[in-house]
Amino acid sequence: MKKILSITSLVLLVIVSGCSKFLDKKPISSVSPTNYYNNEAEVNAAVAGVYSIAAMEFMWGGRIPIRHNASTDESFYSVTNQPIGPWWFTYDASDVTVTEMWTYLYSGIERANVVLANIGKAKMDDTKKAVLIGELKFLRAFYYFTLVQYWGDVPLKTTPSSSVNNVDLARTPMKDVYTFIEKEMKEAEAAVDVVTAIGNTERISRSTVQGILARVYLQWAGEPLKATAKYEDARQYALKVVQSNVHELNPSYSQIYINECQDIDEWKECIWETGNWGNNSDANRIGGRIGNENGVKCSSSNDQVVGYAYGFNSTTYKLFNLYKAGDLRRDWAISTYTLNATGVKANIAANNIYARNCAKWRREFELLRPLNKNYTPTNFPILRYADVLLMLAEAENEVNGPANAYQYINMVRRRGYGKPAGTPDVTADLTGLDQTSFRKAVQDERAMELCFEGLRKQDLIRWGLYLTAMRDQALEIKARATATYQYAATAAERVSERHLLYPIPSNEMSLNKLMVQNPGW
Repeated sequence: MKKILSITSLVLLVIVSGCSKFLDKKPISSVSPTNYYNNEAEVNAAVAGVYSIAAMEFMWGGRIPIRHNASTDESFYSVTNQPIGPWWFTYDASDVTVTEMWTYLYSGIERANVVLANIGKAKMDDTKKAVLIGELKFLRAFYYFTLVQYWGDVPLKTTPSSSVNNVDLARTPMKDVYTFIEKEMKEAEAAVDVVTAIGNTERISRSTVQGILARVYLQWAGEPLKATAKYEDARQYALKVVQSNVHELNPSYSQIYINECQDIDEWKECIWETGNWGNNSDANRIGGRIGNENGVKCSSSNDQVVGYAYGFNSTTYKLFNLYKAGDLRRDWAISTYTLNATGVKANIAANNIYARNCAKWRREFELLRPLNKNYTPTNFPILRYADVLLMLAEAENEVNGPANAYQYINMVRRRGYGKPAGTPDVTADLTGLDQTSFRKAVQDERAMELCFEGLRKQDLIRWGLYLTAMRDQALEIKARATATYQYAATAAERVSERHLLYPIPSNEMSLNKLMVQNPGW
């Protein structure tokens, strides 16, 4: 996060309590809010610490898209020597990956709470201060949104921890947490800068807030709350992004991801990205795992040629075959080759579908040298304009039917076929669908456009399709895959209703006496 974190994201780490629990007991430094937050530089450093959570390898810089969302109808976790974890559905409340996610989300919330409680005393321009408050409120709300998606009811904490003994906090009903998220994001919308004033993809802009709020409303409208009136809110907020007239689709689908590998800000399409940077050997250590764990499989041993990649995420037969002839996205999103130790390509056999990895972020496009075996400078797109268009198409269809929704989905499809997004195209365009068939078309389009971007699991859950999709995937793998990949069917068969939510981490259950575990755990 070179434009934000290089200020020094480490500063906040010595102000806020450690992150072994979101109501942790022991500060790791004598620095405290009473002798900090005096000026703009100190406030900016503290805000950078709140941003830094999103870019971590444990969050959107790695594990959220790569591990927490590995097992859906579009992908499976293609590693057999890591048999325990969410990707295998062989986890429990003590699982390290689940615990890390919970811990870091609440760490980000606590950091935001501390800065919001102390920013008022800083001697700095009031306009700049108001913008930072908006960014902090949005980030705190976004972290809460992620918590309710994965855990349901969660403790809602909006003030800094004041006592080492006050660690008991009951879960707040999901609906109330959503209400808080809505309020905070609307306040942020009025406060943050427009993207044209910011000029990069890493800072929260008004478009970021509006696009993510549309995502919040769609999740709220679906399972489990089924607040269907929120479809209209989703429509309105996605429409705000479109009607701002500052965003557009990159004419080249592949260039989106090449830009992210090469640290090129392209905010017209990529509205919000993680700010990963460097080879993780510098002082800031803000490299991530994008392209390393989920890139084209590569056994490189030369840090000057091409970076090593594990290929942990592989395609399903279903995703591969959703793409129709002429759709250029398939052979960019899904690998057609692997790379050996010297960077030489070896093509994958045409009928070997399950051997194909996620290929959106390819280490061969990284410019930084030397390359790190396990870390990349590659940004991850938390929100793209294509996602906003598809959310708008979905919400418009739910509210008014498909008549006015075609324009949005067809823009995305045209780009996928290499055509100008604003020009009708007989090959790419959808027509003649009723509301039900258009809904299915949007669901399929989101898979083709947004695959491997950490959205599919929650999409399937809110549509009420996750359990069915995983059962179908198990049957499909059994019927179509060779013996080499039958383990993926075994994993999919383990999915049950309890997997719609994660368990509350066991250390939280032991320390927080008011905490209640999720059903089935």
